[in-house]
Amino acid sequence: MLKPRRPEILALIIAVYIALVLNQPFWHKFLNIVAPHSFGDWLFTVAAAAVTVLLAYVVLLAFSLKPLLRVVVLILLPVTAAASYFMGEYGIVIDAQMVRNVLETDTRETSDLISWELIGYILFLGVAPAVLFCLVPWTKRSWRDEMLAKLAYASVALVACVAMILPVWGNVLSLGREHRELKMMLTPVNYISALTAYWRSEGRKRVKAVAVYGQDARQIAPNTVRKSLFVIVVGETARADHFALNGYERPTNPGLSKIPDLINYPKAYSCGTDTAQSVPCMFSGLGHDAFSNAKAEARQNLLDIFKHAGVDVLWRENQAGCKGVCARVETETLTGHKVPTFFPSTENYDDILVDGLDARIAALQHDTVIVLHMMGSHGPAYWKRYPPTFETFAPACKDAQFSRCERSSIINAYDNTIVYSDHVLARLIGVLADAANHGVDAGMLYVSDHGESLGEHGMYLHGMPYAIAPEAQIHVPMVVWLSPTLREGRGVDQTCMVNHTGQRVSQDNLFHSALGIMNVATRVYDPSLDLFAVCRNRPRKAYGSLTP
Repeated sequence: MLKPRRPEILALIIAVYIALVLNQPFWHKFLNIVAPHSFGDWLFTVAAAAVTVLLAYVVLLAFSLKPLLRVVVLILLPVTAAASYFMGEYGIVIDAQMVRNVLETDTRETSDLISWELIGYILFLGVAPAVLFCLVPWTKRSWRDEMLAKLAYASVALVACVAMILPVWGNVLSLGREHRELKMMLTPVNYISALTAYWRSEGRKRVKAVAVYGQDARQIAPNTVRKSLFVIVVGETARADHFALNGYERPTNPGLSKIPDLINYPKAYSCGTDTAQSVPCMFSGLGHDAFSNAKAEARQNLLDIFKHAGVDVLWRENQAGCKGVCARVETETLTGHKVPTFFPSTENYDDILVDGLDARIAALQHDTVIVLHMMGSHGPAYWKRYPPTFETFAPACKDAQFSRCERSSIINAYDNTIVYSDHVLARLIGVLADAANHGVDAGMLYVSDHGESLGEHGMYLHGMPYAIAPEAQIHVPMVVWLSPTLREGRGVDQTCMVNHTGQRVSQDNLFHSALGIMNVATRVYDPSLDLFAVCRNRPRKAYGSLTP
């Protein structure tokens, strides 16, 4: 039979366990940054560890009533173990945007992240210690003695904490300013504060109605004989430096590289580092600097403006949802359809986005904008994103647990997703080129929502806070293709477009470029952000008609 223990001692054991054992990713990062070699460095490191334990101890003492502390520990340890696993396995940090990304991810994507090692990690490092803690009996004391003991232990812990942190306070301030990612790795503080920030943001959104935006929109001199079609392709997790078009040494763009009129932007950047931020941002018109999810969801977006102008809009979805962007337009969700012409799978490959598009184009009644939301290169199950015949680079990692794969095989699998996305885009352009035979002038803009880390500095996947995100997560591919008839109809000079591809562009350009190429006039249109405006033989004004 287990011997009764003082709750103060049990709380201290749990504090040490959480602060030191379940925070291994944090301490690994901390030691890499501090790289202690002198006595002062080691003093700072020891003080940091002691202060972390003591602060966790004081917080646990506040909850150390028998039933309450047991419930807290039963919840805290498994969740903290899971957070520790993901930070250690993929090199991520946890903030409010990461919480949003997790909560808005569908079950198909979530299943890719669940492994036996994750389950074992949670059971052995989370559930088992929590159950053992609950089985230990507590010493019986009066309520008065209980409170006095807790107050005494907490007072000693706080005094010791202050005494240890004061001599190294300058180091603490410097480290906090230069490496803000550390506070997003210290668990459970990181996910508790992230959840709190997310819930506050969601609460603010619920009280706001969607404001009308760009209601003055109208098409300038619409062509009554021929129809215009612009396809916006929202890619997923593609990074610019793995596109052969941008100088990557591997042939990842065998299809697009053969299209002579393709316009490639090698210096394109995303608005965010995850889908939940980037997709609403690029359609919001707010721009990266002014964007927040709350602002975007409080007003209409680019697709609503097209509807105000009388342009038909269709969203075709092969991902985890449009993040609210397509809430008020026609939407086709393709993720659950089985397509026997492609390889058997519980998910559809992105070819399904192009299937049937030729018939739709032939039946167009009005000028139309179609958005295709790709599954693209979504990780960690890269090998599931392309048919086996597109496994150009081998061996390819076929495990969502990256620690079981060589980094080279992870990159091979990722690059195969780029090859397949290239095929889908080249096929789409072929369909759009044929649209001229149906009296439709077509064009396309492709941009990935964000990039991806592939093991650089031990980091994988995406979702880092933008301010500290690596280049790989924000530098994205962007390509444009316009049919000869659309270029002629809009007065766009192809040579001029190519000559301007060296400029830095971003997802901020999508909103205004789409309005511009569809000849939609509205006061919210900004020609300085329209990729086509500078190359029009007949430039258009910010609001009004084409100038002669």
